Amino acid sequence: MTTAVRQRPTRRQLEVLRAYIAAGSLAGAAHKLEISETTARQHLSGLYRRTGCVNVGQAAYLLGRADASGVGKM
Repeated sequence: MTTAVRQRPTRRQLEVLRAYIAAGSLAGAAHKLEISETTARQHLSGLYRRTGCVNVGQAAYLLGRADASGVGKM
């Protein structure tokens, strides 16, 4: 069993997450950010590893909590 390292996501990881949420798909997020889907997927995977989240729903929830608290970033 491995222990998840809990760190802050990078600015780019958060940007990809926000684009994914806004677009509703990984392809839409990649298109909006002008990157490949593979690159977008890698940014999200890195975000999951850093935060301990297992899917975009959990990451979006944490992002919403951070935004609501006035922090603006996780």
